[in-house]
Amino acid sequence: MNILLNTKNIFKKIYHKTLGQYRLSALLEKELEEGTTILDVGCGRCSPLKDVRKKCYKVGLDIYKPYILKSKKLRIHDEYVVGDARTLPFPSNSFDYVIAIEVIEHLTKSDGLKMIKEMERVAKKKIILTTPNGFLPAYAGPEDNPSEKHISGWTVDEFKQINFSVYGLNGWKHLWKLENGRSVLRFKPKLLCKLLVVLTEIFVYNYPLAAFQLLCIKKLKK
Repeated sequence: MNILLNTKNIFKKIYHKTLGQYRLSALLEKELEEGTTILDVGCGRCSPLKDVRKKCYKVGLDIYKPYILKSKKLRIHDEYVVGDARTLPFPSNSFDYVIAIEVIEHLTKSDGLKMIKEMERVAKKKIILTTPNGFLPAYAGPEDNPSEKHISGWTVDEFKQINFSVYGLNGWKHLWKLENGRSVLRFKPKLLCKLLVVLTEIFVYNYPLAAFQLLCIKKLKK
């Protein structure tokens, strides 16, 4: 039993130092500094900040109060605010970092640009976004915010035009499909397909046009 546990731990360490570097939680860990402040726009009920080990002061904002209540139970953030991503209720330069994970696709293009401007206004160092690569017509499930459907799609070029650095996430986009309004693995066996997603994360990180999702980062000069 001890041999099996030790072997499992060794593989985990190897994974985190190699392929695991391209998971969203690891990439956020890399971008965020210890002892800083973070605003998590559209934090939802289970933000990926839960897996970031660095000690930072985290504020979660969401327009849908039930998500705030669920996130509070998980103690992901230090503080919570019910608010609108398009008109952030904070003074300028209030946070070191402002992130919005899988949020912008739920807004129209004009409102998405408003959100980005608001993020830039309240951030001092950097803003970070993730979104599907192009339009993905997903819609809310029975436990979600009823209005939480995708209404816009964003491309690598669109983000580059407004001075973001863009990277790929979650592997090759053709390994995924939409089923009943949700993103699912396209091929069977699912375990093998999942392995292909993990392996292709290395490639798409630097070639985001081929990625399923986009990681968009803008350093601010203030």
